[in-house]
Amino acid sequence: MTKPAFIRARTPEAKAKRRATILAAAAGLLAAGGLEHTTLSAIATTAGITKSNIYRYFESREEILMRLLTEDLRAASAALSQALTRPRPLPEVAAVLAEGLAANPRLCLLISITASTLEHNISTDTLRDIKRDMLASLNTTAAALHKALPEIPLTDAGDAVQLLFTISVGLWPFSTPGPDLAALYEEPEFAGYKQDFGEALQQATQVMLKGFTK
Repeated sequence: MTKPAFIRARTPEAKAKRRATILAAAAGLLAAGGLEHTTLSAIATTAGITKSNIYRYFESREEILMRLLTEDLRAASAALSQALTRPRPLPEVAAVLAEGLAANPRLCLLISITASTLEHNISTDTLRDIKRDMLASLNTTAAALHKALPEIPLTDAGDAVQLLFTISVGLWPFSTPGPDLAALYEEPEFAGYKQDFGEALQQATQVMLKGFTK
């Protein structure tokens, strides 16, 4: 059976649909096999196009993953804004923020490798667009945080949200070890290394927010 010829997307709608198909392919590969199996070649094959044609829509694998990150961040920010609509005790706010991140493991994974991996192999213009998208989501979350904890000024709330994500960068790799290391942590001698991401993030977030209260 002859493989259908590649049809180039020419209209804005067709291009948007093709980009969505590529992003969906990357998301599926990431969920099924992790970063190791989410290669540009695998993304292209799953999306039903050639690797060379991916470059018509994205600069690199890193950009594809960063676009997934911005989608996840936008959704998480919207959810947090809905959850933080009124003043609440600081421990409750810390729990909402931590649980909101912990409920999005793909977002946590991508955040944890943003500076070290994903922000490379992308042009300045594209990074500018991505960073603007991320900043809009962070500002949305900061406004919700200020609403829930009015004692934290809005300008400081933005810093607190950025620090929240920085904390998660450090916690995620240690709390999500590979199968062999996870098995080792089940042994009594090494049980102290075992860490629950959500619980650890909640504790760290509570301490961090106390430092921002006036």
